[in-house]
Amino acid sequence: MEQNVSQELVEAGRGYESLFVPALFEQWTKHLIEGAGIEAGWHVLDVACGTGVLARQALSRTGSGGRVVAVDPAPGMLIAAREIEPSIDWILCSAEALELEDETFDSVISQFGMMFFEDRQKSAEEMFRVLKPGGSLAIAVWNSVDHNPAYADIIIVLQEQVGVAAADALRLPYSLGNTEEVTTLLDNTEFSDISVETMVETARFPSSRHMVEAELRGWLPLFDIFLSEAEIDDVLIESDKTLSKYANSSGEAIFPTSAHVITARKN
Repeated sequence: MEQNVSQELVEAGRGYESLFVPALFEQWTKHLIEGAGIEAGWHVLDVACGTGVLARQALSRTGSGGRVVAVDPAPGMLIAAREIEPSIDWILCSAEALELEDETFDSVISQFGMMFFEDRQKSAEEMFRVLKPGGSLAIAVWNSVDHNPAYADIIIVLQEQVGVAAADALRLPYSLGNTEEVTTLLDNTEFSDISVETMVETARFPSSRHMVEAELRGWLPLFDIFLSEAEIDDVLIESDKTLSKYANSSGEAIFPTSAHVITARKN
């Protein structure tokens, strides 16, 4: 896999791990591990694993007697993930077509990935297929942007400075804030004991400028939105003003984030 992946994608994966994981994602892993009830010796699958922060936490729980497999469609993410923890089985594939055998895992977990699945129903069916009878599922999706005020503020700046398409690109991660779609597709897939718990955690970035620039340079290009350096400077100037309320005395950007943890079981 490494032979066919550009250095830019590998560096993007490493950058994602160094900036976004400790600032935004790592603090959510405990909620999924507990929600799934993962125990020592279990076989666990992490779907849409990114650079593997959740998979690593699962490995710490399963121990040497267990097995953790993690899948993602982004090869740069998987290369960065393998550099950190080579003992996990990292597999390049999509959630809609898991390259894994039926009834293999005691638990399937997925953190902030379902919003981006091309076919959410098919992905739910695949997760159900690979679970053993009695196996557990735990999924995290972001609450609506109204409950994530720092990102709501960034979206306003993007809409004013760049346009609707850029603002909509940043709205996408919050598109499952109403969890009815997720619970319905899990119910349609014959999962049982479906429950939703809404939680709040704290994000902590080195500064608001680091947070916004990562979105401008790393996220918007995925939607074919490429800003000039002058446009990036204009957005950063405005976002500095808007997001200053989240800064502490040392300049860090600290703010609440809200998400839903959805759990279920396969009978």
